[in-house]
Amino acid sequence: MKRIRQRMLGPEEIIVEDPFIQNSFELERAYLLRLKPQRLLAGFYETAGLEPEAPRYKGWESSEIAGHTMGHYLTALSQAWACTGDEKFLEKIRACVEGLARCQRGDGYVFASPEEIFDRVEQKQPAWVPWYTMHKILSGLISVCRYVHDAAALNVAVKLGGWISRRVLAWSEETKAIVLAVEYGGMNDCLYDLYDLTGDETFFKAAHQFDEIPLFKAMEENRDILNGLHANTTIPKIIGALKRYVVSDETDNLYITAAKNFWDMVTGHHTYITGGNSEWEHFGRPDVLDAERTACNCETCNTYNMLKLSRLLFAVTGEKKYADYDEQAYTNAILSSQNHKTGMTTYFQPMATGYFKVYSRPEDQFWCCTGTGMENFSKPWAGIAFAGEDVLWLNRFENARILWKEGGMDLELCADFLTSDDVVVKILKSGGAERAIAVRIPAWAAAWNVQGETPVPVKEENGYLIFKGCWSEGMSIKLSFGRTLTVHSLPDSDNTAAFVYGPFVLSSDLGTHDLKTTSTGVDVTVPESDDHADDCLLLEGSNDAFEESLGRMAPDGKGRFEFTGADEKKVVFSPHFLKDQERYGIYYRLFKAGSEELERYCQASGRRRKLLESQSEVIPLGNDQYELASRIHGEHTDSTTKSGHRGRMAEIGGWFSYEMQIPDHASVLHMTLEKGVLAGFDVEFRGDETTYTYPAQKALIWDEDDGEFSHWHMKIPGDLQKSVVRVEFSNRCGKAPMELFDEVYISREDDNE
Repeated sequence: MKRIRQRMLGPEEIIVEDPFIQNSFELERAYLLRLKPQRLLAGFYETAGLEPEAPRYKGWESSEIAGHTMGHYLTALSQAWACTGDEKFLEKIRACVEGLARCQRGDGYVFASPEEIFDRVEQKQPAWVPWYTMHKILSGLISVCRYVHDAAALNVAVKLGGWISRRVLAWSEETKAIVLAVEYGGMNDCLYDLYDLTGDETFFKAAHQFDEIPLFKAMEENRDILNGLHANTTIPKIIGALKRYVVSDETDNLYITAAKNFWDMVTGHHTYITGGNSEWEHFGRPDVLDAERTACNCETCNTYNMLKLSRLLFAVTGEKKYADYDEQAYTNAILSSQNHKTGMTTYFQPMATGYFKVYSRPEDQFWCCTGTGMENFSKPWAGIAFAGEDVLWLNRFENARILWKEGGMDLELCADFLTSDDVVVKILKSGGAERAIAVRIPAWAAAWNVQGETPVPVKEENGYLIFKGCWSEGMSIKLSFGRTLTVHSLPDSDNTAAFVYGPFVLSSDLGTHDLKTTSTGVDVTVPESDDHADDCLLLEGSNDAFEESLGRMAPDGKGRFEFTGADEKKVVFSPHFLKDQERYGIYYRLFKAGSEELERYCQASGRRRKLLESQSEVIPLGNDQYELASRIHGEHTDSTTKSGHRGRMAEIGGWFSYEMQIPDHASVLHMTLEKGVLAGFDVEFRGDETTYTYPAQKALIWDEDDGEFSHWHMKIPGDLQKSVVRVEFSNRCGKAPMELFDEVYISREDDNE
């Protein structure tokens, strides 16, 4: 790639020997070998009119997003094969590629759903993100080309790229705008990769069809417009922008500037202490993080993509901040996303106290985060070291053997921050030429020192210790980085604390009692809260709250700390990434014992909990997965966003509807509209035998105004109780577009009196 200043060392150059990472890889290895290619190919066979050799897997692989796992699987298999050379991985890769080749039409189309799903997107009809799925499939094929150098995979990828290019290059500007309003993953990213692989300018032009220039310009101008945007839709778009900059000779700095500013925005104003971001998959307002802490924070796919962006930015710029984030997010969000006993991975990682991690089931869910989980744990080398012609950058510290081809050197890296402050670099082989080894000074290091005499001269520069000179076998460097306990607040809550020890985010150990789960979206399993979870730590209040909280944390010498509150209650904190399935708390409120502030907070929390408990059938509008779970139908309808509020709109003559389970008690339906806008739409309840239609202007009852928006409710007919009803919002007779925002949901009628 043209603009890479320092390339990331790959699987043939880094052999990770850290036992914890090895275990994570072995768990993933077993899962990849357990899966059957023919079951992942079943949807492709059906679409091609062929008899499947095995039934589809259930869950998402039996839905309209079928096929996305195949793409992740190909990438993960290729990475695992590159690490191990195990022929079992190669056999599965070949089975997948041969199956895709057999299913591929003459025009290049190969997909697990009929082509009409792409037509539906262009016609503003609900469809579950086919371009997102296409990105995963094409990326998987490119991974096989990159790691396995397989000619058959390249042939399938090039033919598929041809079908994609012909379709997207024929778009009108209107059609392009319609398509880009629906999640499309990193289609620009993978098409720029295909261009880089083949040199075919057609793929470069096709990739540009997915470049969302208004978004890039907003980022270039450093305008934070992220509020309400789907995070895992947005991050891959920016990766694609950066990839365009990397593979082209263009002098336009729009793409690199947009990527750098976006990264600064997300990490500086939308990111939790673990390195994860988002609530219910979306970005919120900048610096509003405490208010967004729920059971559905930090989608794992987002962190996967932020790490891809960070590593590519480091390769282009060499700036240390990207490596600092890599360590933070990889350690505390990615390693934390895997069950260290089963190998299964998370969708969300709750930032609210009292929840626990929930992992996918191995053969009947196949979430997006199941797929990125396959990739995360089949590339243990990623991010550890980068190399230039005569300098090796050591960015993440794990026990590993490093084979630096450009430098003609073999090194051994030794580090385990769970047990020691030390990092040791040993020279196992050297050509004797002058070379530089640059060791990152971690952002968390309170101090550092080089132990003993250095074998070559050293200087500190741009956050690195750079050892430069002529090396010989047997030389070594020993460094010590001071780990300390630190406390971190959130920008919208000065008294909210998270504790970090060296590189490790700590979370409280709240036990394994009553680990009940529920579902959201399309079979995404999430934890139910512990109604008795206490997220307050009590202080005397005589000193600065953060200073006093640190003073109350007693270490046990093994990375664990015991907090003793002013009320003598004890809470044990330990590294968050080591937890599997137990309740925890990362963030806690610091209050003076017996204070009025504490009393007010407890009362407000009780009211909020009661309100949430009264809600049912909550449908996040404009969020395709959750709307599809409620069996959305409609015509002339699309998602929309206004002032950071997600929503769904129906054009004049359009409509949309959902299935909702009506409770067995008197209930009301809630909705949110733009303030001052009560358009002429109808709300229709269709049961098995009865239909009720109400004009919104007559039936809606105002609750309250909230800034630019108003909250309303309407009574649900009593004879629909205990039944599944289709609720339709119709703009067939309206004179302007109809827009609903946030969520529609049901609650008890007496809760609104």
